[in-house]
Formats: sequence, C-alpha cells, structure tokens
Amino acid sequence: MSKKTFFFIMAAFLLLLLCAAQSFAAASPEPTDKTIPREIKIGKKTSEQVEKQFPRVHDPSREAKLAMIAGRMTPYLKRELQYSVKILEMKDPNAFALPGGFTYITTGMLDFLKSEDEIAAILAHEFVHADRAHGIVQAARNNRLSLLSLAGMIAATQGGGMAAAMLSSAIQTAIMGAYSIELEKEADAMGIDIMYKAGYNPAAMLTTMERLQVERMKRAYVDPGIFQTHPEVEERVKAALKYMKDNGIEVDRKGVVHRLKTEVTVKDGRSTLTIDGSIFIDLPCGEGNDKFLNGLKKRLDDSLAMELAPYDVTVYGTPGDRSLII
Repeated sequence: MSKKTFFFIMAAFLLLLLCAAQSFAAASPEPTDKTIPREIKIGKKTSEQVEKQFPRVHDPSREAKLAMIAGRMTPYLKRELQYSVKILEMKDPNAFALPGGFTYITTGMLDFLKSEDEIAAILAHEFVHADRAHGIVQAARNNRLSLLSLAGMIAATQGGGMAAAMLSSAIQTAIMGAYSIELEKEADAMGIDIMYKAGYNPAAMLTTMERLQVERMKRAYVDPGIFQTHPEVEERVKAALKYMKDNGIEVDRKGVVHRLKTEVTVKDGRSTLTIDGSIFIDLPCGEGNDKFLNGLKKRLDDSLAMELAPYDVTVYGTPGDRSLII
C-alpha cells in the first residue's frame, strides 16, 4: 500500500471521527450507550480498510488464545461494544483499538510479550481506550485540525506536494499519537482494575511498560512504533504503581515474567543456590552449608520481593566469583 493511499484512508476515518467528536462533545462529555452505534459504525468502516491494506495473520491457536484472554476481561468493561482482537503481520511491537472495540495487535508485540498476563495488560489498556471512547474524546478536545482544513488537505493531496506532507503529519499526530498522557493513565488504571477482576496479575501493566521503556532507549534511532503512540512511559509507570499501592493491589513483578526465582539443589555432593537457573553459590554438601543456603534462599526471596523492575536485578561475575547486582 502506498503512503498516499494509507493517509487517504486515515483521513477519511479522521473525518468520521471528528464529525462524531463534534456531536459527541455537544451531547455529553462522557461516553454513553447512546453513542455506541455511531462508534461501532466508525470502527467497522475503518477496520475494513485496515484489513484490506495490512496483512492479517490467521493463526487459529494464537487467535483462540487472544479470544480467551479478551473473553475473561470484557465482562468488566463499562459498555458492551463489539470487542474483537485480530493479529497484523508487523515486526514492530504495537497495538491499537478503534472505536467500537475493534482491536489489533502486531506479531512484533506478541513476540515481545513474555506471558499471558502481559498480553492481558496490552489488551486491557486498548479495550479501555475503546470503552471510554478515548479516540473521540481526544478528537473533541483537539483543536489543532479543523474539519474544514482537513477537507482542504484531503482534496489537495490529489496533486501531492506540500499538502500531502501536511496531511501525512496531521494524520500521524491525530491518529497515531492522539491520546493525551491523562487518557493513557486512565487506560492504565482502569486496565489494572479489569485485569485484577479477571484474575490476571495487574503488575503485568508495569512490567510491559518498563520493558518497552528499555526497548525505547535501545531503539532511539529507528521508527518508534508503539512508543510514538504511547509517550511518557516513565511517568505512566509511576502513576500505575501509585494506583496499585493506593488501592491495595499487590505488586508482584516476579509472578508476571517468572524472574528472580531462587532454588537450592543437591547433586553429586554439592549444594547449589541458583537464581533464574544461574549459579549464585555452590558449596560442598554438609548440614551447615545446607542450612546456610536454605536460610540465604529465604532472605533472598524476601529481599527480591521488593518492588524492583526485573531488569534491575542480575547475577554477574566470573566463574567462582558471583555477585548479585541490584
């Protein structure tokens, strides 16, 4: 698909979105059941174009898993939209929800996520965007692009040039980077609630964002992908962590990514304490050494239960000289 075609499709979507936003804002500042038919209509039209232009992945196993995860969480959303999750073939980690609940996740994102809890975190976040009509809310608040100026730019793109470039920038800003940090935080907080009620580990909202932040720093020189649509990751992590603490929700990062697991094993006359399979201490078997290692394991488990991001803890050293770095 050419960029011109893509932006024309997105421009048509944005026109629908802005039209809906004007009437939405005039009617009510909050989404209601009355706006659902209009939202579904917008989302369905856009999803049809997305699926015509972007390669979908038809993987029954993955699709069934996504449907199962979604099915556990959607009962806890406020409105009954047409929630669905489809996979797009794209190497960059990304996910987005259209009005009406039509949600897409890329193969790059599925490969990036470490557990079912993290998949649930991404979907919960996107479902909230749809449930709370964040796309329409943001369009109603956003005065950077009027219907008249957008219509003029769409017409002007027939000939390309500067107008096409302006439209490209405007669409990327309005569609790909539309949500304010406040709306992102709301999606995080409500997503945490939904995950908790559905039986998923809410700390996955933290671990996912934290690793995305690390990836963002590694990939500063390339197209930011999800980082363009989800800015201020560090600020969001702090807000989500505070929300969990304020609401008495346990912060169990270890349970999400299955990291920092300690184990004492006895084999061939040696007692060994490992962390995530890496040898931390290796001693000859003996009552004193065995007691020491089991006591150390308990102290490590207590210490490693503190609210650190998993990538802040690593086992480092040379053979025979290992250190725990926090």
